[in-house]
Amino acid sequence: MTLDIKNMTQTEFDEVMAEIKEKRPNLFQFITDFLDRKVTPEEVDEFLKMERTNQVEYIKNYKARA
Repeated sequence: MTLDIKNMTQTEFDEVMAEIKEKRPNLFQFITDFLDRKVTPEEVDEFLKMERTNQVEYIKNYKARA
């Protein structure tokens, strides 16, 4: 499977997303909320600025947005 998202087929992308949904449901929800514009690009920027341990805790405790 190709790991470069720019060169993935739709099927490969769907498989990666299904794996994330199964193994890391909170991360999947964060991604989904971003795509649904419930998480802003600024919030993603702040997330990316966090230390790795803080990112892990953030995702671990992430709840879906209404």
